[in-house]
Amino acid sequence: MSQNVIKRIYQLDLFRFIAALVVMLYHYLFRGFTADHLSDLSFSALTDYFKYGFLGINIFFIISGFVISLSIKDRSIVKFVISRISRLYPMYWISVLITFIVILLFGAPRFTAEISQFLYNLTMFQNYIGIESIDGVYWTLFIEMKFYIFIIGTYLVLNKLNEIKLDYLIYTWLTMSVLYLFFYDYYIFRLAKSVFILDWSSYFIAGIIFYQIYKSHLNLKYGLLLLISVIVSVNHTIIETARKARHFNLEFSPEISSGIIIVFYLFMILVACNKLKRLNSSKFVTIGMLTYPLYLIHQKIGYIIFNHFGNDSNKYFVVISTIIFMLSFSYYLTKYYEPKVSGYLKLKLNQLAIKYLKL
Repeated sequence: MSQNVIKRIYQLDLFRFIAALVVMLYHYLFRGFTADHLSDLSFSALTDYFKYGFLGINIFFIISGFVISLSIKDRSIVKFVISRISRLYPMYWISVLITFIVILLFGAPRFTAEISQFLYNLTMFQNYIGIESIDGVYWTLFIEMKFYIFIIGTYLVLNKLNEIKLDYLIYTWLTMSVLYLFFYDYYIFRLAKSVFILDWSSYFIAGIIFYQIYKSHLNLKYGLLLLISVIVSVNHTIIETARKARHFNLEFSPEISSGIIIVFYLFMILVACNKLKRLNSSKFVTIGMLTYPLYLIHQKIGYIIFNHFGNDSNKYFVVISTIIFMLSFSYYLTKYYEPKVSGYLKLKLNQLAIKYLKL
């Protein structure tokens, strides 16, 4: 494997941060007041500019497919599990705790939470057993965990029996995703969807393909696979956009949504082909690290701040102040909390692995 593959890809830190920022602006300047009575602050004049911000999630999944492909290069199941747990859970736990406390103290009557709900949420698997998330943004973590467990986990286990190229994972998963487009009503495909996340799979697959291009080069094979992936992604985006239009009772353009996804595909091709060297700066590491806590804490706490302190006369001041606060608090968690807790958890998990698994 080339040295370039081992190095950190700083452009992805920048893209992740932009995606998180876009999602936050979507929630604050469109989602909260448009439906479900989440926020009292209306920014209707900005609706057309921010209503497509939900696509930041799709971009997250593409980046996730790339980054996870990079992280499993040594094909160690235990190392992968330890790295994911130590990376995801400490920040998730503190975010769930903080959000729960804020809801208890200031959320009622609009937002409520129970102690049992809080405890189930700490597992990150609350959706498996039908427990509502403390914050709605956690649904994407459910998708991510499925990606880790059912896709990458299966791939790593099979590699212990017989070495399998990552390309074969792409072929199999992409074929299932294409077939799902035509046979989604069949029971076997409804079951496959729940296990292999076939409604979101094309984004993760695209990330894996981009990684393969980055590791080697763009050729006809990967070009064709990307073309199929982008077709499936565009189809999903059109369906998702139609759902948003129905939910918010507003007009959404499937052409604009699809165009945004295609543009990001093009950006990722440039990254994979090492054509964005000017953006490959270590300065982006810090803002990249802000992404995870910013995503986890911004939504419901932000709405509660809006509902307590905002009105028509000060709404822009309140939203700007809230964004600055969220960025600052995310930086604090990243700098002072996450390294210590994640490092400690990783150390203990490694010690347990050595003791009980004889690693």
